[in-house]
Amino acid sequence: MALVLATVFISLAIIVLASVTLRVINQSRQVEQYRSYETCMYGVETAFASSLALLEGGEDGMIGVDPDVVGRSAAQVPTFDSDGVAPVQLAAMPNVDYMTYVRNWGTDGLDNNGNGSIDEADEQWHYSLYASARDNGTVRRAERVIRATDVKVWRNAIFAGAGQAGGLVNGNTSIHGSVHLLGENLITGTEAITAMDLSGTSLIHNNYVGMPADLLQRVPPLPTRSFNGETISTLNAILRVKHGLVGTSGNSEIGEPDMTGNAIKETMDATYVSDGWTGTSVIDDGDRGDPTHVYSDNGWDARYDLGDRVSMPFLQDDWRNPTTGAKVWDSARGSYYTHEHYFDEVLVADPVNKTDGIYTGDITIRANQNFYYNASRPSDSNPAHRLSTDDYILFDAASNVMEINGQLSINGSLTIVRGTGNDKTIYYKGRAAILVHGNATLDTDLLSINADGSAANSFPVNNFFGIMASGDMTVGAISQLSLVGAFYAQGRMICSKQSNVLGTFVSNYFDMGTNVPGIFQVPSLADNLPQGMVGAYPILAFEHVSWRELGI
Repeated sequence: MALVLATVFISLAIIVLASVTLRVINQSRQVEQYRSYETCMYGVETAFASSLALLEGGEDGMIGVDPDVVGRSAAQVPTFDSDGVAPVQLAAMPNVDYMTYVRNWGTDGLDNNGNGSIDEADEQWHYSLYASARDNGTVRRAERVIRATDVKVWRNAIFAGAGQAGGLVNGNTSIHGSVHLLGENLITGTEAITAMDLSGTSLIHNNYVGMPADLLQRVPPLPTRSFNGETISTLNAILRVKHGLVGTSGNSEIGEPDMTGNAIKETMDATYVSDGWTGTSVIDDGDRGDPTHVYSDNGWDARYDLGDRVSMPFLQDDWRNPTTGAKVWDSARGSYYTHEHYFDEVLVADPVNKTDGIYTGDITIRANQNFYYNASRPSDSNPAHRLSTDDYILFDAASNVMEINGQLSINGSLTIVRGTGNDKTIYYKGRAAILVHGNATLDTDLLSINADGSAANSFPVNNFFGIMASGDMTVGAISQLSLVGAFYAQGRMICSKQSNVLGTFVSNYFDMGTNVPGIFQVPSLADNLPQGMVGAYPILAFEHVSWRELGI
């Protein structure tokens, strides 16, 4: 009986012990599986973050994937076992490896948004990121869709850099389009310092209402989109101010109240102002202030949204390819080409004699005086000998028509002024970028025309005048003018008269005077810059669209 009883108890003990052991083993496996499941997500998020950083830097965003083997538009997303995949180890967790495959909606030959069209306009600047991570046999996969926006400086009516102690935009102005102000040199902590002080009839609007008819005919129609149930034309205008207060006083306004039935967009698409608002049209709320004349789709409380992605482009910065953003090595100096060196020595000069073709001295072009300079063959003064491949300026005073072509560099100042009496209009045709190593003064009407002399739709695709000054640029010092083009000043931009500018101003500081000049952004300008314009390379800012985990 004792033996039987002992056997029973031992058997029960063995059964209990085996059950406990099995449970411990299963729990251990579950914990290990959960740990692998969790660490895989660390790998997935690392893959997304690393890929996004590459995309922001202008690369394709692929990680651990050779696109030349896998392809850039594979219908089936590659796995860890696919050819061309060499996953990357997670530094903090050596057992975890990951990869990212990126599909560009605009070029992948697929109907990504399901509307029946392939690679159409609505799919441009969209990307699908497929991240996979693996740990001890556990694999997790996810898809993230992001949308890119190019925020380079030329996608604004006005872009201002560091500024000075007194502000970035001084004086009154009427701006139609986006405004982007950095203001790194502004003194903070006091309401007396403003990034932009809008007063009187100053405004920032999101449409072309008020544009003179002779300028309106020269540019393509504004893009349209659906807004509040209507199809409206819009500049997609955004106000961004990184440092400094924005002052609004009197009747000045940023955006307009939304009105239905007029086919234009009144409200701003967004405002991003870090330091806040000041002026007589701002209610003191004990914090950043509540402006009474700001009408924006996102209100007025959002802070600056681009971090350090965008900076004021300088001629001493590295040259960047306008399509890819890639730099170019200067073997003679043992460093990357700066923008001005590449412009002067590669785009303008003879490859052997790197100063040939650069005009030394000041240039003055008068509206009543012929002018010709050929940078490709400086010694030939006969305009009849010019070739379509030459870099040149040819102005015929009798017709007031200026032909421009290519890239030209002036080691001095450039002045374009009126002739006698009321002779103040110059019509230009062609495409050119001019680099002025000094100051520039534009004191004539500067209007685009087509090769046949017509004005309709003459800017910016077929004809484009881009001027860059390493010093200051003065526009319209004597009287009211109309100018069409892209204008850059590394120092100050001075526009003190009631002139109208169709295009973009980029400068470190703006002095707009008191006569309310008008500036009208052209959305297609940034995509049609002549070769050699500073800051022309894309700067992509990404926003999240969707995220989902995928099955194995």
